[in-house]
Amino acid sequence: MKTNNLIKACGSIIKKESLIPLDYNILKHTCVAEANFPYSDYYGMVPGQTNPNSLFLFTAHYYSLEEVLRFAQNIDSCYMEKVDVATAWLNFANHEYSAIRVKHFPDYEHIHLLQSCCIKEGVEFIKKAHMSDFALVKVNKCFVLEEIEEGIYFDKKEDHKGYITIPKQISNSKFSDTLIEIRNNNDCELFDAALGAMIIDSKATEIVRIYAEGLNLKLLECIKERFAKSILKK
Repeated sequence: MKTNNLIKACGSIIKKESLIPLDYNILKHTCVAEANFPYSDYYGMVPGQTNPNSLFLFTAHYYSLEEVLRFAQNIDSCYMEKVDVATAWLNFANHEYSAIRVKHFPDYEHIHLLQSCCIKEGVEFIKKAHMSDFALVKVNKCFVLEEIEEGIYFDKKEDHKGYITIPKQISNSKFSDTLIEIRNNNDCELFDAALGAMIIDSKATEIVRIYAEGLNLKLLECIKERFAKSILKK
């Protein structure tokens, strides 16, 4: 849905994430992981902080985005104010799991209470998981964007984030190769990126999520131009 320059859409983001299991402040016989190095291509290591990064509550089966949003709406009293929820697939080297992704949760101490609230809404959590250090994570989520120029957007819910459209769908390997090419050429300032797609005006639109402190239009234009050139070249 588009109103003036504001776009509300649903879609997905895919990124290789470093994940660590949490073994404290969670319910017994459940599995929770945290993305401990978000935006690693920008920061290397995330600056020190006391509140969690993205949390993944491993579920016994996959819940749709509609279901997860409904869970969140029904448990707003359970530390859910300003929290962003989404549904996720986590692909480790030898195992695949579904999860509820929770972002902007205020602290670690109350994760078990959040899980209890989810259980009251009918969520079933997995009892154990086999995790390696990294997973290819696909998050299905809602976006609120401002269109600055055609095919260039700023995120209206999260600071330092923007999105560019790309000419066509590409593989993860092509995406990685293009990022390496852009960085090796030193054409654009430092940024972190992830591949994705959104449904805009009933059409699937291929996107790249960009993260950089002080993100501006010039950087997004630079990255968009380099991606288009790489994707379309013979």
